[in-house]
Amino acid sequence: REMVGAKILILACLVYASVAQTCFPQTRGWEGGPNGTSLQDWWCGEDQLYGFLGFSYPVEDDDCDDYSYDGFVTDFKNMQNRWGATFVRLYLPVCYKTSFWVEMVKAARDTNMALIPMVFWDWQQNDPVMDQAEAALLGVFTDSEVGSIAPYIFHSIAFGDELGEQGTYWLSRMKSFKEKLSAYQVPLTITDDWDRSIYRNSTDNGLNSFGQSVNSLSDLTQAHVMPYYHADQCPDAFHFWPYFTEQLNFLATNNKHPVFVSQTCWAYNKKGHERGSHDDADNMKNYQEYWNTINGNCDTFKSLKIGWFFHTYYGEPGFDLVDQNGVPVYNLTISRC
Repeated sequence: REMVGAKILILACLVYASVAQTCFPQTRGWEGGPNGTSLQDWWCGEDQLYGFLGFSYPVEDDDCDDYSYDGFVTDFKNMQNRWGATFVRLYLPVCYKTSFWVEMVKAARDTNMALIPMVFWDWQQNDPVMDQAEAALLGVFTDSEVGSIAPYIFHSIAFGDELGEQGTYWLSRMKSFKEKLSAYQVPLTITDDWDRSIYRNSTDNGLNSFGQSVNSLSDLTQAHVMPYYHADQCPDAFHFWPYFTEQLNFLATNNKHPVFVSQTCWAYNKKGHERGSHDDADNMKNYQEYWNTINGNCDTFKSLKIGWFFHTYYGEPGFDLVDQNGVPVYNLTISRC
């Protein structure tokens, strides 16, 4: 009788542990939604968010009618079924209507995808458009259909894109937006190259005072690690990994966790993505080598607990993994670490 009781207790503990360890989106799907689960218990932590997570998904068309729930579902399912994606990172959205985000949330819910929206306004200060972008996204949280589930679909939000090229004006706006967002408990960050001099010290290779301010304000790190644009150090895709690992180690040591490589890329042609030198490396051979190397270094991403996104799915010619019909430009198999 004691032996039977012990076995039951062990089984109960194992069942409890398996339930306790499930989290969205890595080890559980939507399956009826949170059903009372707190946001803290709903989302996977950095101990599971490493290696390949998903795709950058360009939404750069300002004609909102070109986007639909059905289109999003088709793309999300392709990302998921072919490559095992669990996240979609929205890249340069310029449809400033709440309905755009509502349809996106519904599509993600119905395909078990987590979303990382971006508040994008311009490549320079543009307060009126920034206001539109913020209002469109914040409107999702009060939408009658998806408002209550949005915090369970939006893992985090990226404020702007490559803001280090634009000076420092945006930091106060980011603080203001974070205050507005706090009611919904969705984390906020920027998405940028953290090796810029605006963020880093030139002496000790740490964050400077501005970098520390941005890092402190951020709830996590979304970093662009772009050896493609560092042709002096990375002449081709056969000689980039030392630079890449230096960046990963810097981020793991200096930046807010969890850490995602939200943007990394290589071009297989010269359609608008010139490197400045070594342009002979813009070809399919280097493109394949780049992604095969990233994909083949699971141990590094796992040891540092860093996730990465493929930039891009479709919409940036030369970088895209698929063509206009959703067919891969080459047969990449992505390993889940």
